[in-house]
Amino acid sequence: MQLKPYTVLAALLLACVFCPYSGAQDAGLFNSPKGIGASLYLPEKDGIFHTVTAYVDIYGIPSSRCLYPGFKANFSRQYSLRSWEMDGYRIRMFAGPGISAGYVRDHDKGRGIDLTTLISDNPGLAFAASGDIGWRFDFGGFVSLDLSFTAEAGVHARRNEREKGYAATSLSIYNNGLMQAFYPQLSIVFKLR
Repeated sequence: MQLKPYTVLAALLLACVFCPYSGAQDAGLFNSPKGIGASLYLPEKDGIFHTVTAYVDIYGIPSSRCLYPGFKANFSRQYSLRSWEMDGYRIRMFAGPGISAGYVRDHDKGRGIDLTTLISDNPGLAFAASGDIGWRFDFGGFVSLDLSFTAEAGVHARRNEREKGYAATSLSIYNNGLMQAFYPQLSIVFKLR
């Protein structure tokens, strides 16, 4: 049996959630058109908290363009910008920078519609600086909702599709990081402490 990298990543994230020394105060189920995964929220101090998210990247899977999903992890430093409270409910707006890395597929690299690159399966390593904005809806119980949007500016390194005869590497802008910036990310967050 061959272990897939995203299986190992998911197992590590779950181990962090259940480890009493992780320091995580909240854990969430990450859902987005980008993929499905989990998030850890570290304790807030002075209006700043940190989030670690790992998910299976499903780009190309629903359209059967790709056979296997990729995986991605993100670490963000979030700043609480504004908070509203009413009748025991709280809405908090946050934003902050972060970093992302993963083994993912990228959008076609051609200009306009280029059918050669549109149908290519081009998995590779992505490294990006990220920025996100979101809102946390706290209903007063042990479950909250996070709605956020994340943009990623970085690079995508993969095998060169044109040079099949030898191992060449292509490096390009990570297009999906910018093109998927408006994909909503919804996390169902459970309080651990």
